[in-house]
Amino acid sequence: MVFKSQTDMPESCPPSNAAPNNVEPVYRFIENETVGEIDFLNHKERKKRYPSEKTCEALAISFFTTTRAAQRAGRNFKNLKGKIFAEGKITSECGIHNIENGHLNLWLFQGVDMLKVFLGEEDRGETN
Repeated sequence: MVFKSQTDMPESCPPSNAAPNNVEPVYRFIENETVGEIDFLNHKERKKRYPSEKTCEALAISFFTTTRAAQRAGRNFKNLKGKIFAEGKITSECGIHNIENGHLNLWLFQGVDMLKVFLGEEDRGETN
């Protein structure tokens, strides 16, 4: 599969320990009270600053695997202070990820509608 940000990825990205798996629930900090497309853009897509040695992580989408891990991040990172997080899921079809200390980095496959997957709408066979 091709990754969404593949052309920007450094040579050893994603890391060799990343794998595709279903993970539910996961928690994602969101911009507003309602989950939207913007909430599934990576740092590079959102034009956020990051150190060059963190390019691989900046191309991933960050989730937490427990509410405790999300709450801890909300306290420890000033860019997350005051933000709320939403509960959802990821599937093996989304991409590959690794989990460390309750934090999950997801390198998204091209063409995945992460908003629908996160909210569980892809299961319902919805069409527009």
